Amino acid sequence: MKGFLLPTTCALMLIVQATARGAPSTSLRAGAAPAGGAQGEGPLPDAPGKELVEIKCGSCHGIDYLAPSTRTVAQWRDTIAVMKNSGANASDEEWKTVTEYLMGNLAYLNVNKASADDVRLVFGVPEKVAQGIVAARDTQGGFTSIDDLKQFPDLDQKKIEAMKARLSF
Repeated sequence: MKGFLLPTTCALMLIVQATARGAPSTSLRAGAAPAGGAQGEGPLPDAPGKELVEIKCGSCHGIDYLAPSTRTVAQWRDTIAVMKNSGANASDEEWKTVTEYLMGNLAYLNVNKASADDVRLVFGVPEKVAQGIVAARDTQGGFTSIDDLKQFPDLDQKKIEAMKARLSF
């Protein structure tokens, strides 16, 4: 029964998400290759974990479902929980890799409201660094721009610049 429910759940989720994005229903074939190429050449950023995300997520729906996206960390967590609860097959380590990839490369983050765990996931830093960023933010009453983040030597400046469209303050 799970084999039947998973594709049905994924198809329903794709329709809901695509409707919210305004995507045409013709792009919703389960397992469809992303626009512009075969599976693996799609819209996902090159980063550790990409191949696993393409395999695990693409086995149910096209990876074009993943990006472009404006999902926040909380929305990605909800999406991952739905997939797990629907029977998506991955080991704990694979789920960790998928989660870190999605958060670090696709999730939107309000830096002034984020928990240390959200900061850790999105910026790909150790927990102690994330806690330091949150403590500094709270001490100074919030950050006002990306320049405030660039003051932290443990954050990759190029990565911050590349992700600035996904950050709000």
